[in-house]
Amino acid sequence: MKLEEIHKISVLGAGIMGHGIAQSFIIGGYPVILYDIQDSVLKTATAHVEKNLRLFAEFDLIKEEEIAPCLNRLTTIADLRHCVEESDFILEAAPENLQLKQKLFEEVTSYCKKDAILASNTSSLTLTEIGIQVKEKTRLVTTHWFNPPHIVPTVEVVKAEWTSEETFETAYALLLKIKKVPVRINKELPGFLINRIQMAMVREILDLYEKGVASAEDIDKAVRGSIGFRLASIGPLLTMDLGGLKLWFNVCKNLFPLINSSTEAPKALKRLTSQGHDGIKSGQGFYDYARDFSKEDLDKAINERDQGFLNRLKNLCID
Repeated sequence: MKLEEIHKISVLGAGIMGHGIAQSFIIGGYPVILYDIQDSVLKTATAHVEKNLRLFAEFDLIKEEEIAPCLNRLTTIADLRHCVEESDFILEAAPENLQLKQKLFEEVTSYCKKDAILASNTSSLTLTEIGIQVKEKTRLVTTHWFNPPHIVPTVEVVKAEWTSEETFETAYALLLKIKKVPVRINKELPGFLINRIQMAMVREILDLYEKGVASAEDIDKAVRGSIGFRLASIGPLLTMDLGGLKLWFNVCKNLFPLINSSTEAPKALKRLTSQGHDGIKSGQGFYDYARDFSKEDLDKAINERDQGFLNRLKNLCID
């Protein structure tokens, strides 16, 4: 299927990722059918989308008069067959459970059009595993979005062994059309590109935290004001080119033998989770939150995060 043949989109799963993905497509001008098994989840998702659209208008990312047409392009449904039977691009955003995703893909292919593109938003599983029961495997592709998906620009487009070049390029072009920043991942591997980079950084950060090299506050402040500030503008490889490859070679030679290379889960995370801590949701993580931390407090924290991201999005320039 080619880009000009895509007219209707289905998103399966209306949770944190699903409703944000649906919002991106409706802003991009596409009618979207959002599916979930629970009507209450769909109702909450619609409310979140409306709230987020108003926030986008507040930051001049869309016009106020665009909100109503966007909402009119969103349909919610708890019937899988009716959700997918007329759609051209179907994106699965179900929980990260292999058996659940396999069953969902198998069921979807019994209802949808034979040439519809089927995409998964998986972050840790592979499409090779998820689509094992799908007969027409050339139309399968991974589009890995990042939370919050309606704000974060980058989406990894991952080509599995079976994915046809046409499916791969159509998914890429579709994301480009709705003003996301798609990145081609030419080889399917666990964690894809960004999560592997992120985990390498997290491993060293948590090792430094565990050793007491710096506090959580100072680690976050240091990263935000240095590599975070720099990489948001020019990326890691251009940073190396501008700094000089000989310099980077010498730094790597000096530091690589000294940085953490463990293949086990970080001790800091193991200790905190074994104590029942789950970050902001439980009131305790690397930071100490109020004991009576409420849902309203969580919503406020997420809203503040999103406002910071939206400010950055307004000024972001990625070629």
